[in-house]
This record gives sequence, C-alpha cells and structure tokens, in this order.
Amino acid sequence: MKKAVILLFISLCLGQTGYFGSVSFDYSGSENGTFQAELTDSTISGSFAVKTSNDSGTTIFISAVQPLDSVSFSVLFIYLQSADTNLTSTVWTLPPDDIMNPDVVFGFFPVIDSSLFNQFIDLIPDTFDLDSIILDSTFFEDLFTEILIIISGDAYIGISGSINLNPISIDSIVGQFNVSAIQPVIPPGTINISNGTIQLAAMVMPQVGIEDEPEIPEQIKLVPAYPNPFNPVTTIRFSVVETLHATSLHIFDITGRLVETLISGEQLPTGNHSITWNATQQPSGVYFVRLISGSFIQTQKLILMK
Repeated sequence: MKKAVILLFISLCLGQTGYFGSVSFDYSGSENGTFQAELTDSTISGSFAVKTSNDSGTTIFISAVQPLDSVSFSVLFIYLQSADTNLTSTVWTLPPDDIMNPDVVFGFFPVIDSSLFNQFIDLIPDTFDLDSIILDSTFFEDLFTEILIIISGDAYIGISGSINLNPISIDSIVGQFNVSAIQPVIPPGTINISNGTIQLAAMVMPQVGIEDEPEIPEQIKLVPAYPNPFNPVTTIRFSVVETLHATSLHIFDITGRLVETLISGEQLPTGNHSITWNATQQPSGVYFVRLISGSFIQTQKLILMK
C-alpha cells in the first residue's frame, strides 16, 4: 500500500528539492489538541516538503501526517507561492490577496479516517515513468488542484494569520506560523493554531569517493542504505569487526513481520560489506532492515516506492 509521504514521492520523481523533518503546533476552539509530525523509525508519521523553482517563481508544498491510531490521522497541508525565483525568506499572510489565484493555502484535518486519507494516497500513481508526460509541470499543478478539492469539504481552512519561513535554503526550511482557521460546515467550526514550528532538512544523498587503501572498520555498524527511498532495489551496507559472533541481516515490514532474510548467521570477515535487496515482490511501504551480530542489534528504516 502506498504510504503518506506524498511530497517525498513528488520531490524524488520531479527532481526538485525535497525536505523532511518535523512540524508541530497547538490548536484550540471547536477542537483542541497538539499536533506533532516527525519522521521516526516506528511510525509513518512525518513532515515532508518539496520546493520547485522556475521562471515564474517559487512554490513550496508542505505536508505533515500524525497517526492517531491504526485507522485515523491528523493531516496538515500548506501551499506557498512567490514570484521570487531565488527565495530565501518570506512572510505569507492570510487571507491571500487573490482568492482565485492564492499565494497561500492552509488546510488542517484534526481527525480523518483511513478512507479519506486514502484519497490523498490515491493521487500518487503506483509507478512513475520517467519519460512520461506525468512528470511535466502540469502534474504538480493537477495534484495541487485535486488536494484543494479534497480539503475544501471538511478541513479547517486558514482565514487569517501568517506563515514565516526563514531561512529557505538548499539545506533546510525553518519557520513559524500562527493561523485562525474555519471549517466550511453548518454550523462552521473554528480553531486557533498557535506556536507553529517547521523544521525541515534537505534529503542528502550519500557522497561517493575513492579510497587509496581499504578502510578497516573500528566497530560493527549499519550504514544508511542507498538509494533510500528506492524502487525496487537498494544496497544495504554494513561493517563487521573481528569477532566470533555470527551475523544476520533481516528485513521486516511495518507490522513487524519478517519478509526476507538476507544473511543468516554467517561468520563474516572483518571489513565493509554490502548486499543488494530486490523488493520486486513486496508492496510499496515502510520496511526495516535489522543487523544482528552477537548482542549488537541495529535497525534502520527503508521506504519502498513503486
């Protein structure tokens, strides 16, 4: 099943700048609570953004998801647009000057069930053809239009307040926001969102270098897989020091079910090792690779995107 990292999919497939991190805020009024969406190893919670720039300006699209239980979520969407093609910091105010062509849209669902949540997931195709027209500029515009249609029904829509991003760079997006929002139902619901913070870091791909001599590792270590996210093959790297302990490498899905064993209790020589995992037979989603050597156990997250 496709997961809720919609903007991560977009940024990777469109070749734009992608970010991940955390978004948090408090809200009170018709509904009360605290929102905290941060990428972790144990949930699909997370905050993601994509920044696109072209001759007409810069667009930033932020999405944050907080699981409440196994079937319900809190979801935030923020759309920001500027005529500045080299944007480093800006304050957007609500309501936008042009309602028909807004430069800022703020939508928040305190609680949605999995059926509505899946409407967002279904906007992302099961596969991306890099040579297809689906990756042109109209894809991003159409996606935004579809999301607006969904949030216009039940979401709390920002009607006043401000969103301040400073800095906006290739490395990070940091900001604060305070927004008053209304739910377009009868009678209308209202909430005040305060203490909003955005902390997002750019997705960094590993550096590739050439060593004159082989490196002898000082400790057992599981190195981040590359690529990650991946489709459908990724390389898992790890180091082993001189030890009598057998080494195992397992893949689990998000429910904790063992889906594949890549190494089963082998005596490996000291040094750096790598192994390829081909997940062609597995559905899209979040997985975990676990390295075990004696009492040493390390687990890392993998995201399969098809």
